[in-house]
Amino acid sequence: MRSPEHMLKRFLYRVIAKLFTPPAVLLDRLPLEAFHRILIVRQHDQLGDLLIATPAIRAVRKRFPSAHLAIVARQYTAPMMKNNPNIDEVIVFYERLQRWNLHRMKTFLYALRSHGGYDCAIVLNTVSRSFSSDMIALFSKAKYIVGSDHIRLEPKSSEKIYNIIAPRSPEQKTEIERNLDIVRVLGADERDFDYDLFPTNAERSEAENIFLSLGLPKGKITAGVHFGALDPTRCFPLHKLAQVIDLMIERFGMNIILIIGPNEIERRAFILDHIHYKVFSAPIMPLRVMAAFICHVQLFLCNDTGTLHIAASQKVPTVSFHAMNDPAVWKPPHPRHIAVRADDSLITSITIEQVMDSIERAVAGRR
Repeated sequence: MRSPEHMLKRFLYRVIAKLFTPPAVLLDRLPLEAFHRILIVRQHDQLGDLLIATPAIRAVRKRFPSAHLAIVARQYTAPMMKNNPNIDEVIVFYERLQRWNLHRMKTFLYALRSHGGYDCAIVLNTVSRSFSSDMIALFSKAKYIVGSDHIRLEPKSSEKIYNIIAPRSPEQKTEIERNLDIVRVLGADERDFDYDLFPTNAERSEAENIFLSLGLPKGKITAGVHFGALDPTRCFPLHKLAQVIDLMIERFGMNIILIIGPNEIERRAFILDHIHYKVFSAPIMPLRVMAAFICHVQLFLCNDTGTLHIAASQKVPTVSFHAMNDPAVWKPPHPRHIAVRADDSLITSITIEQVMDSIERAVAGRR
């Protein structure tokens, strides 16, 4: 049975679509030369999803080098777009209703509709369809709204919001490719799948000072270890991780730095209580400073969460723990990133031997 929220959204979609939806258009008649203001909407997903979308954003910039390119991102992830040369403007969307106030609402609407709005809005809906993303695209005054055809509002009826439809291939693809498939209908493409996250010089300096303050012994491989995730089913068991850390020190003589977020202090305490060797702990850092800090390690060990993609954006080799999300789809694609997954796709079923084999491969790849 459909929930009341689902039924309300369907009703609102129908009403709004009748009032605001742009007319359908054929791809071969798109006035691409008139796309001077382009809006990319990616505010309904998490940190990793936004970084995964950066090759598609880069592709749009290459295709429209002179256009004003703006992105709508949620408050938590928006800082990742700072200092990105492919983005002219970051528009913050507050995901919690209580964080909105009159000033923020006016600022948000002004950003969407000033200068006549946008010529084109691109909704990067690779996994799920977001009502708020569709409404943002409509309110931007865009004459052309691009979106994937894999999630129809009503399967038996025509699309009601997007008038430029990006077909979705039935074959398995990485999420990077899924994002690129959407912008390819505009003639935008990219073959480099690395992520874009650019710490400022001040952030790099702050991160370097933090790293130097730890006083790590020189001449050793330094590995960063992060063990958090919002979803507990994505968290490699801490008692196993403690054993892995001991083995990393025993076999490779590594420096180990525990890197945590604000909600992971107790988890760090558990690790410290269950390991037998000295490790180092980094202070809690803003995400962008953390990205610059990770540049100082030679290996990063983490769960399948946003920090994996932060490390990948800095081209740091990773070993990551994966559960239900298929790493063939979600893992950063470069060979320097090694995924560990159990046959039953349960994070608790990953063995210490599997992890150590992957770490051995990562170390061997440095030689």
